[in-house]
This record gives sequence, C-alpha cells and structure tokens, in this order.
Amino acid sequence: MNEISITKDYIYLIQNGELIVLDKDLTQKKSIKIKNSQLFNDLCIDIDKNIVKMYKKSRLYYSYQLPKEISKFIVNDNYIFSYEKNILTIFSFIGNKVVFNSAISKNEIKDIKFVNNLLFVLTTSEILVLDLIQKKVKLKVLFESVLFDTDGKYIITIKDNILHKINFDKYITKYPLDLDPTSKIVDIKIRENYFFIQQEKNLYLFDKKLYLVTQNCNSFEVKDGIVYVYESIMQKYSINKILKKDIIKVLTVDDSTTMRLIIKSAILNNFKDVVVYEAKNGQIALDMLEKNPDINLMFLDWNMPVLNGKDTVIKIRENPKFDKLKIIMATTENDKDKIREMITYGVKGYIIKPLKPTSIVPVTKKMIELIKQERENV
Repeated sequence: MNEISITKDYIYLIQNGELIVLDKDLTQKKSIKIKNSQLFNDLCIDIDKNIVKMYKKSRLYYSYQLPKEISKFIVNDNYIFSYEKNILTIFSFIGNKVVFNSAISKNEIKDIKFVNNLLFVLTTSEILVLDLIQKKVKLKVLFESVLFDTDGKYIITIKDNILHKINFDKYITKYPLDLDPTSKIVDIKIRENYFFIQQEKNLYLFDKKLYLVTQNCNSFEVKDGIVYVYESIMQKYSINKILKKDIIKVLTVDDSTTMRLIIKSAILNNFKDVVVYEAKNGQIALDMLEKNPDINLMFLDWNMPVLNGKDTVIKIRENPKFDKLKIIMATTENDKDKIREMITYGVKGYIIKPLKPTSIVPVTKKMIELIKQERENV
C-alpha cells in the first residue's frame, strides 16, 4: 500500500516496499526496506505475518511477535487494529495484549479508520461508527461502497459518480461528479474541509466543482494547505493556487512522454503559480479543455496520432469559449510556409524541436505576461 505521513520536520512515504524519509525541501534523507506497513505520524509499523517491527522517525526501536498472523490493519500511537472477514482484533503496544477480538458485523469488513477515539468501519453493505470505550454503535448507515474516508465529523464515499457526505444524523448530502465512469477510483480523502479524489493516476480536488491537481498521482496527503503528491518524485501543490483564478494553467500536448516532461519541467522550474497538465494527443487535449475551459496556455505538437496539431487547433478555434487560449506549436517543421499556416489557424508562436528550456522559458514568459495583462484589462 502506498501512503504518505507529514510531520513537523519530515515527510514519510511508503512506496514499492520502501519507507522513504524526506525533509520539507523534498530531499531524500533515508530509505528502508519494508514488508507490509502502515504510517501514523512519525511511526511506521511493519508486519510480516506475525512479526512486528516498529520504526520511530525511521529508526527501528522495537520488535515483537503477535499472537497470530495478520495482513490487513491500521495503527495509531497505542494500538494495531486488524480485521479479517467480519472479525476486528485490537492489539495494544503495551504488553502486546489483545484488548478486543470479536465479530462487529454480519458482513465482511472492507476498510477501517480510527479518528477522535471512534472506529469507522466500512463493510460490504454498511458503514458503522463504533465507540470502543463505551462499547456501543454510534451510527449505522446502510450503504454499499468500496471506499470511504472521515474527518471525525463527516463520512464521505462515492457511488455511481456521486459523492455522498454523511453526518452523524444520517443526513446525506449528494454532490454529482463529472468523472470518467470507466476509470477506477483508488482513493478518496476529506482534508481541511476539501474532498480529494484519486481516479487511477488523476488527482482531483472537489470544491463545488472538480479541479485537476495532477495526472501522475501514485499517492497523496494534505497538510496545512499543501497537497503532497508522490509522482515519480514528491511534488507539492498549494490548495490556494489550485483554486485561485489568477493561477496560470498550461496544457502540454505531445505523443512523446519525454517531450511533455521537458516542457513541464522547464515551466515548473522557472515559474510560480503555474499548473501543468498533459495530454498525449489532440483528442485527449480537446476532452481536457471541455472539462477545464480555464486552461490559459497550450503547447501543442504538430505531428501526432489520433488527432494532429493542425486539426486540434481548427477544432479549438471553432469554439468561441476558447478564444483566449494561447497556443504555441512545438514542431520539427522549420518551413516558413508551415509557420505562416500555423499563425493563420490562430497560433501565437512556435518552438522548434529538439526542445530545450532555453527556447521554452522565453515564450512561456511572454505568454504569461500577455495572459496577466488581459486579466487586468477585464
């Protein structure tokens, strides 16, 4: 399981069988091989069958043996919560004792969360909230879902492309989502009063509408207004920048992953308040523009499968709502007639391949200045 935990000084990442420790500048400090782990603040519990290894600030400081083997579990700073079928087992760190072991539902347990001394349980057909101190069920809602999350005040889950927010009075608020129904939702979180949805590699922030954060999310966490996303490396996205209208949104369209990465890296490394999206052909770019009509700048390859650059520009210019979209062609074509043709179709400029930051940065700077000037004149 991929997971991120953020503390005052460090970021802890579980990824591909490793516990990775980063400082707040996202510089890797340490890496440890692990088996089956869960994070809680700076605590990492790694369990191989029934052997527990406890890492505190990435240092192994305690190891012991559980009375039985477990595979599915969560942790906090005092307990291990294990579940199998409909049985919940709670192990105390102190004395390695089983403090609870019982069936809590007739249905199979799919997931559990522990927040504000309450245990939230998702089964195959219901959501339960258990007060383990008073040993009673505080809430039971009949609901079929495969994912859920809670902040202790609300429970969120998604079914049939609708986000459901459930409070302790069983009142359900429904938010329709415009997500691809054929793509799998792999994670949802409620953080700082915002909803975050990971659909395959796409990460969205939902606040009355969907905002695309990144298209390359492996795992994520949110802390103090920052979305930490592990892509191929750890990245940080400001919630305010995602939601603010004065952010510059860039779409790079190329069937070459390398070319898209060169453009994205050059922009993110040289400009602030910028978000870069990616598409591998013109048709995907058009679909993204429909969902994100506030994209300001597009870098568009001329030669692509499915829908090439020329036909993509023609389709974009047929729609008046994209009139302000600035388009820069990235092409191997160094022919004056071809360049004139691009300008005829409403292209603002061009860059010649092979692409280099020295050619990408100046044209980006010019376009951003033009976009900001147009905003000031509105």
